Amino acid sequence: MSTNPQSLRVLIVGAGSAGLLVAQVLKQAGIPCTVFEQDTNIRQRPRDWSFGLYWARSRLHECLSEDIWPLLKTVQTSPNYEPVADSVMPVHNGETGELLKNLPAPWSVRLRRKKFIELLSNGIDVKWNKRLKYIETAEDTVTAFFEDGTKETGNLLVGAEGAHSPTREFLLGKEEASLLPSPAVANVIITKVSRDASMALRALHPKNSIAVHPNGTFVWQSNPANWTWMLMQTWLSDEPTGLKGDNILPAICERGKCFSYPFNEAFATIPEGTLVWHSRLSYWPTKPWDNRGGLVTLAGDAAHPMTFHRGQGLNNAITDAADLLVHLREMKEHTPAELAAAVNKYERELWPRGNKEVIVNNENTMAIHDWTAMREAPIFTSGMARRT
Repeated sequence: MSTNPQSLRVLIVGAGSAGLLVAQVLKQAGIPCTVFEQDTNIRQRPRDWSFGLYWARSRLHECLSEDIWPLLKTVQTSPNYEPVADSVMPVHNGETGELLKNLPAPWSVRLRRKKFIELLSNGIDVKWNKRLKYIETAEDTVTAFFEDGTKETGNLLVGAEGAHSPTREFLLGKEEASLLPSPAVANVIITKVSRDASMALRALHPKNSIAVHPNGTFVWQSNPANWTWMLMQTWLSDEPTGLKGDNILPAICERGKCFSYPFNEAFATIPEGTLVWHSRLSYWPTKPWDNRGGLVTLAGDAAHPMTFHRGQGLNNAITDAADLLVHLREMKEHTPAELAAAVNKYERELWPRGNKEVIVNNENTMAIHDWTAMREAPIFTSGMARRT
């Protein structure tokens, strides 16, 4: 393949936040890329949620061009909210309602996921309904084969297709790439609740708050937009399958009864028939992989799937993209060899960071469900700030 700069091409699998952030930094580095997504469109999946932007705000600025960065406010759950250095997330005793601590959450804002992805799609070539089947590598090229019978070739493939990453399995093999099940299970619901509950929840904090019950139940709530609430319950369970079907919503309401106001009121006023997601959490401590001569790598949850109780997933995905951009800008001739060298540098930074973050977040998940150990959990000692 020619070493002309325009001959380089990168394939990105996954049009979530990680994949599109990588696409944005490639655009800034002048390297053509195409993003391939298995969904048919951005709104195929019914669940939408918000996620927290914390310590990686400045690094996100690095990833986005100057025409996109000012639009970030439009995808916040509260577009008029100005982030501040001393912002916090309150934690309450779920049984009594007592404020236990205001967790440091510097510069935090909440972003609407689908709106954020739409923003990141600006100027990016995205091909939908492309489910990865397998990968082949050659001397300085990699080819992705898709289930629809098509194939695409480039000089680098970035697997950013989330925790259940086929690219990670290609790099490490099924056993080494497999997720580890967490003892924690979660119920997540996006819903309207009573006016009284809505007003009282907003009075606790304009964006989000936490309640931890002595019985081991963790509750988190946020207000994505238009007085629609994202409510989460997590607890430790050794049930082999967890809750199913029609049992989930009644179980949420029952578990919410032991909480103080307004959390109990919120769970009690969820409309009947509201859709609930129930799942066991999982994680994968990042380990080095064979990148096939710099031709295949990972980013985002594919590289460091972690439990979510400290809200670190997005911030680490942003860091992945920002770190990659640093090394892409070191390229002089834009040859395949230079691109492979940039990937090698990126991975040497990602592997230890990802491993540490996954392990710390798993330890945090375990601790916050144990009333006696909770105050030593990373979320209590460091809040949402980056641990050094």
